[in-house]
Amino acid sequence: MTPNRQMPAATNRQLAVRLAVSRALGRTRDLDGVYSAALDTLAECLDVSRASILLFDPDGVMRFKAYRGLSGDYRAAVQGHSPWTPDSVDPEPLLVPDVTCEPSLQPYLPVFARERIEALAFIPLVSLGRVIGKFMLYYHTPHAFDDEEIQLAAVIAAAVAFAVERGRAEDVARRSEASPGFEPGAVSTGAWEWEVSRGADHDERRDGLPSGTLRQMRQCSLEHSRDCMKVLDLD
Repeated sequence: MTPNRQMPAATNRQLAVRLAVSRALGRTRDLDGVYSAALDTLAECLDVSRASILLFDPDGVMRFKAYRGLSGDYRAAVQGHSPWTPDSVDPEPLLVPDVTCEPSLQPYLPVFARERIEALAFIPLVSLGRVIGKFMLYYHTPHAFDDEEIQLAAVIAAAVAFAVERGRAEDVARRSEASPGFEPGAVSTGAWEWEVSRGADHDERRDGLPSGTLRQMRQCSLEHSRDCMKVLDLD
């Protein structure tokens, strides 16, 4: 596999692709919509009919999230394969103009032959310096990749990585909103627990509360960001 290190100056076509991908991803907020928009943009801008998006799951395995033109048998055979880990630093696109000439892919040649895949591109999805996944481009004949083509793929990958992280954050927010006890505009701060003091100071205080310490959060929320709470010793 050949890493692509040349990054030519932006062209009018690249600027058009940036605009197209921004518009496509901006029209959707959920992750399925992000994946679909990304694959549409890849097909339109790179003239590739088969592509896929794979992301690292919490268990560290890279799995298919969306795809075009790939069989179930193929996905099952290659799922989990990745040239990178989440800790990979400064990953670059990896290009395979002819799969039969790439030693690291020899075990997959029968799978490629059945799927009629003769060339591949691995494009990393990177967020905050971490690899969160990749998208793949597939070709049914050997393919000579040019610099502009790969830079366009990198532009799309950067936008997709941002949209995926945005979608994940919004999913977390929606799950929080759906949880019991959620109050709109409130921010959960954890768990409170009142520990009643033992010993000579167990009598009620003048305000009617038992002497004790507010030592751990059980359930509370803040209505405004300017509000604050203190863990107080109320003995």
